[in-house]
Amino acid sequence: MQTSVEKSFLVKGLIDHFLKKGLDISLANYSGYKKPMILKRHAPDVMAIDKSNGMVYIGLVKTCNELGDQKTKEEFEDFPKRLLKSKYPEKVRLPFIIGVPENCQEKVQESFKNFEIPWRENIEIISLKEN
Repeated sequence: MQTSVEKSFLVKGLIDHFLKKGLDISLANYSGYKKPMILKRHAPDVMAIDKSNGMVYIGLVKTCNELGDQKTKEEFEDFPKRLLKSKYPEKVRLPFIIGVPENCQEKVQESFKNFEIPWRENIEIISLKEN
């Protein structure tokens, strides 16, 4: 599969995942949506919101080949640290969802270890398979 076709497939899968969870897609790197803005150094692929509580979800897709890239390292460093801006004193980290092809799901945590980035509770990996 070509990388751009694979990325488009993965982004669509992540959008579908968020919609199944009842979230509204606010921004997405996909046809018909406004592109996400840069958060620190990079833009995620999808941003969704839970209208019931205002929680923002950051979604990123990666092909197996991208899991060792410098850009991926920077995204894995930055996105899990994002905090919900709220009126409450406790700091809440935004959920960070990483969508990857099903054949490389286990490589995501390996990448975090190789990059020496701590794993955080707000990180979720989802496996996206072809229909």
